[in-house]
Amino acid sequence: MNFDDIKNELNNPTFKIDIATFLMNIHSTNLMNSYYLKSILKRQVEILELQRGKTGQELETSIELEIERLNQMFSEWLKEDLINVVNDSSPR
Repeated sequence: MNFDDIKNELNNPTFKIDIATFLMNIHSTNLMNSYYLKSILKRQVEILELQRGKTGQELETSIELEIERLNQMFSEWLKEDLINVVNDSSPR
């Protein structure tokens, strides 16, 4: 189904969609993807730090600092992207 098919179906009075359920499905999928990505990222950082010869508390501290740094960087990207989405969505 492409966008035009969906658009045509939305004009059909017999077409029913539960927007709340649809949005919750999207949100839950996004959350699950986020959990997977966080786990993968943490494991990759851990492996990199282990390769550098860090162990114990030093390893844990390095991982926490790197994850925090990445979170800050991703937050900045998110802010920029959300601003762009709002700007692109505003009526001209």
